[in-house]
Amino acid sequence: MRWFMAIVLAAGIGCANNDPRPKADDIVCLCKGDLGCVCVRVDDKTPKSEYKGQVYYFCGKSCKEEFDKDPEKWVQAFRKLQK
Repeated sequence: MRWFMAIVLAAGIGCANNDPRPKADDIVCLCKGDLGCVCVRVDDKTPKSEYKGQVYYFCGKSCKEEFDKDPEKWVQAFRKLQK
């Protein structure tokens, strides 16, 4: 039960409702289950990559680099989560 509550609390911390910047999901963090970093606020400093015409945003440089090594791996993992 404590573990579940920690996830719920962490998931709410990433994107405060009073922040006017657009939101995006970091698919690397989402696929890894790092729910505290999934919600990313987008601005001109947000790490991003483009793959097959789609722009993906990341919580930090390390997630961007991991995605860039094998973007198809992360896109496929994300699609499996959506099913």
